[in-house]
Amino acid sequence: MVLLSMTAVAMLGCGRDGPKIVRISGRVTRGGRPVANLKVNFIPASGRPSWGFTDPDGRYTLHYTRDRDGACVGKHKVFVKYSPRPSDPGEEMKMLAGGFKMPPDINAIEKRYGSQETTPLEFDIQEDRDDLDLALD
Repeated sequence: MVLLSMTAVAMLGCGRDGPKIVRISGRVTRGGRPVANLKVNFIPASGRPSWGFTDPDGRYTLHYTRDRDGACVGKHKVFVKYSPRPSDPGEEMKMLAGGFKMPPDINAIEKRYGSQETTPLEFDIQEDRDDLDLALD
C-alpha cells in the first residue's frame, strides 16, 4: 500500500494537468558577446527543472521534458555549465585527443554562475518569454 501511495505521489504533475508550463527562450552573453555551448539550467523552488543549450549565437530554448518546451511557473535559480559539442567528426576527434581549448571566459563564468548554490541569477517566471536574456558579466 505504501508503494502504491508513493507511485501516485511521484506521478503528480507529470501529465498535461500538472503544473503550468510557459515557453522560455533568450540569449546568453558575456561582455555583449554570445556564449555558445552552455547548458542553461532553471531550477524551480519546487517541481521539475528545465534546461536548454546555447547555440553559436548564444540563443537557448528551455525544455521541460523531452517533448515539451518551457519551464514551470514560479521562482527559479539559474546556473550554467560549459558543455562543448563537436560540430563535425574532425572537431570530435580533436576533442577526444585532448586538442580542444576551453574558451577563456568559461572558467570565470562557471566560477560565478556554475552552481545552483552560488549563482546570483534568479527569475520569477509567470508567462511566455522569448527575451529572457542572461548577461553573465
